[in-house]
Amino acid sequence: MKLLSCIAKTLVIALFCGAFAWAAPAESATDTVARHKLLKQLQKEDDLRSLCSGLKKCMDIDFPGCSAGDKQPWPKVKYDDEYCKPFKELANRGYKAEPGTPMVPEVYARLGRQYRVEYIYEGTLPLNENVIKFLFDNMPFTAQLINAYLDENYLLEYTHPNRRFFNGSNGRSLSGEFYWALQDSAGQKLGMRDVFFGYGHAKILRWALHGTAVAYLDMDPIPGGRVKYKLTAIVFPGNSVLNNIMQMKVFRSVVNTKIEQIVNDIKKASGSYFDGNKEPMLKSAQLKSAENVQYVLDFEEVVNGAHWELGDFERLQKARKQKREQDMQAVPIMVKDLQVIKEKK
Repeated sequence: MKLLSCIAKTLVIALFCGAFAWAAPAESATDTVARHKLLKQLQKEDDLRSLCSGLKKCMDIDFPGCSAGDKQPWPKVKYDDEYCKPFKELANRGYKAEPGTPMVPEVYARLGRQYRVEYIYEGTLPLNENVIKFLFDNMPFTAQLINAYLDENYLLEYTHPNRRFFNGSNGRSLSGEFYWALQDSAGQKLGMRDVFFGYGHAKILRWALHGTAVAYLDMDPIPGGRVKYKLTAIVFPGNSVLNNIMQMKVFRSVVNTKIEQIVNDIKKASGSYFDGNKEPMLKSAQLKSAENVQYVLDFEEVVNGAHWELGDFERLQKARKQKREQDMQAVPIMVKDLQVIKEKK
């Protein structure tokens, strides 16, 4: 009986282990390499799990490199429609969770975290659609233009040749590094349906904060040569304490004030320009550079009704460069050359 009992137990254990092995097979070498690469990109195990579990629960996507353990949901997260809304919003806008797309793991890893705070800011700007597109198409010039009119220290500079990665600062309490993930959400309205992902640094009240955010910026032209806009920023606090702080009404009010301050600076600078005050541009040392003088001339044309699309800046730069090279190659015939030709005849 004892022998039979031992055999029975052995069979049960063998069957159990076999079933477990069938349900959760060992990762292949390829899977291990993919996971290692993904973890190296995200740097944290928790972010890897946030990416994998969020995509699995909200989108039913098995992202390459995610192990079975990585796809386990966070116990304190309720993966309901409200929580999954940003996942679907990004996908519907065209920023799908596809390997190889720049910054996809970083962005979706943030969406899969436990804590999240959303800020919404809406308003109008006294700029028409073409002017807005021009200013977005040449960010460093835009910052220099605001500085010239307001004597501020705004900074916008590209950090990659593709002009999708850039740094920015209002010269006071806000700065960050950003990626322009989408320039035309769902392939519509180039330059007017944008998605940004960034690492920000802010001094708000007595707090010095650092964190990441995903932002949608939607703009539409309205009568009177203006645009209305809606900025939706989703911020990801690193812990429950910070999450509670950022949910406070007073904190939200200060954030809105910071955004409003930037918008008002744009309004003041543009208002002064459109009122006919060109003196700040003429006095600005930055705008007097040979490069910026051309940008000022281009800007004037757009303000006076010329059409502009996002991407025209680079196309125009290439065309001008080709023309300069052609002009340098075209050597004019000198008077003495004409004399030689006559003598030969």
